[in-house]
Amino acid sequence: MDKVLNFVAIDFETMTAERTSACAVGMAKVVNHDIQQKFYSLINPIPDNREHNNSNIHGITPEMVALSPTFAQIFPIMAQFIGNFPIVCHNRGADINILQRCMQYYGLQGINTENNICTYELTKMSLEDCCRYYHINMGCHHDALDDAIACAEVLLAYQGDVMADTFHGSIDKAIQQFAYKKYEHDTLVPLEDEKVSNQDTPFFHASVVITGTFRAYPNRNELGKQLQALGANINTAITRKTTVVVMGNEAGPAKIKKIEELRAKGHEIRLIYEEELKQILHYGED
Repeated sequence: MDKVLNFVAIDFETMTAERTSACAVGMAKVVNHDIQQKFYSLINPIPDNREHNNSNIHGITPEMVALSPTFAQIFPIMAQFIGNFPIVCHNRGADINILQRCMQYYGLQGINTENNICTYELTKMSLEDCCRYYHINMGCHHDALDDAIACAEVLLAYQGDVMADTFHGSIDKAIQQFAYKKYEHDTLVPLEDEKVSNQDTPFFHASVVITGTFRAYPNRNELGKQLQALGANINTAITRKTTVVVMGNEAGPAKIKKIEELRAKGHEIRLIYEEELKQILHYGED
């Protein structure tokens, strides 16, 4: 394959297993081997009859996208952003199919979906494995923009175009190394209800465990205090009493296994990822 100087990497997240249920899109435009522009939007998905959604994968809930623009509303922006550039994705069977299906549903034209490159087909590796192989910071997996940026950097790496700010070791590794993960004793003591000014969040009266690292919240104790202020009971171990797990990058494998075991036994545990967490905390400050 000849080197591709200019392209747009794209990634979709879907609310359900239906390809028409796009609920988020991320795009990264590469010009002369360098990421020049980025685009991200939540999408109010095309409704379907699926009973189960993918919120546990990407952290996007139906409530979060209820007032978001539809695919048809953001399509002109996407078409202008992509222009005549080839589209790059990691698994064209998913992302290109989603794009085509949504365009077909709304009767839209203006993006050449046939002009595409699949980095999965080039590398024969998952996106996670590609990022590990090329020492690329993956960001938050299943965040549409982070995955689009990672896909763009994978193609650049595959072509031998080393980006100056990409290949210096994982940012997430650095965050994990320097993040303050210990709790102060007071953070683990739930507040009395009358001291919780905003009781309208998923953290009120929730038994909460925080695992992994977070770009926006490197200090675990400070994050714990913010959730405590919303009425959370912060714990260090996942048990049958756990109702919410705040999931960061490189979450502890033992905790993930415990979540799977408890869910298999019928325990309801809600997973909240950084994207949703930031929205809740911003709402909690209003």
